[in-house]
Amino acid sequence: MPSSREVQKQRRMAIISILKGEEPVSEQKEIIQKLAEMGIPATQSSVSRDLKELGALRMEERWILGLHDDVGQFEGAAKHVTEVRFAGPHLTLLVTQPGAGALVARAIEECEWREVEGTFPGLNSVLVLTSDAFDQKLLSLRLQGHLRNDGVEDTQGISWRTTRRFS
Repeated sequence: MPSSREVQKQRRMAIISILKGEEPVSEQKEIIQKLAEMGIPATQSSVSRDLKELGALRMEERWILGLHDDVGQFEGAAKHVTEVRFAGPHLTLLVTQPGAGALVARAIEECEWREVEGTFPGLNSVLVLTSDAFDQKLLSLRLQGHLRNDGVEDTQGISWRTTRRFS
């Protein structure tokens, strides 16, 4: 009989497979049903814990896996940032696509950028804290590198603001 850790690992691998599949999954009960079809027993609470541990997020009415190792920590989340706003020398607001605030905040935290003191995720935004104007300037330059669109952008000063549109 497999141990509880082996069952948990098997269940999590199956959840990854389900979320990477072609059919979008909008409810946890759909995951539980698909797991049952695979012969893997699961409860709503175990699936909820697994989704949290895997970094899965519910965005635009469907469950998605958070960051993918093959695209880097922030690069995978950068595509969800739609606007950057600066509010004084300590606060930077990253506006995100609906539901992506936690994903972007987690990516920033995992990168451990020296200039970032912390993040406060919202549903559609992330507030990034820096200790002073110099660190905010470093953050601005780092973000510009990750969020640069094709074409010319103003990259001078911390008053930089970008708006990216997604189709």
